[in-house]
Amino acid sequence: MPTDPVDVVRKGLQAYADRGVFRGLDEVKGRNRKNVFRFVWLGSRLVDFSLDGRKGVLKFNNLLPNVPSNSILYGDLKHLLKSRSDHSIPKHRRVDPRCAEVSCTNRGGNVSIALRVKNNQYAYGLNKLVNLVHEIFVHLNDSDPDYMSENFDAPRE
Repeated sequence: MPTDPVDVVRKGLQAYADRGVFRGLDEVKGRNRKNVFRFVWLGSRLVDFSLDGRKGVLKFNNLLPNVPSNSILYGDLKHLLKSRSDHSIPKHRRVDPRCAEVSCTNRGGNVSIALRVKNNQYAYGLNKLVNLVHEIFVHLNDSDPDYMSENFDAPRE
């Protein structure tokens, strides 16, 4: 079992790709000693995922475009992320604050979702972050189908 964070994350992402969850997984050279992976997921959009092993941070970079920082959508997203560590969430869906911490940033309307792992638990962190992002997209499809249609070509029902 690999213990190097890069190997753990690379192996974990490859497992998702092998199962057909991601398409076109590629590893590219990142800046500031970050490891960057790119793949197609949740539609036809190329997703940028990075690992900063020095800080223990896994991040989906610029995952959600066109989200003003003062919008209801961004407020709801921050609330959703905060709620994922609450004990009212079933354990299998919860991000255990002893193992990881979720955050988001908004730069120029582009939202990035990050997870800082604790105690070198990269496999746990990767799994939780991928599941959380999937949950965010399911939530957005239900709560804001216009946003999803305009930004991800999701069909309107």
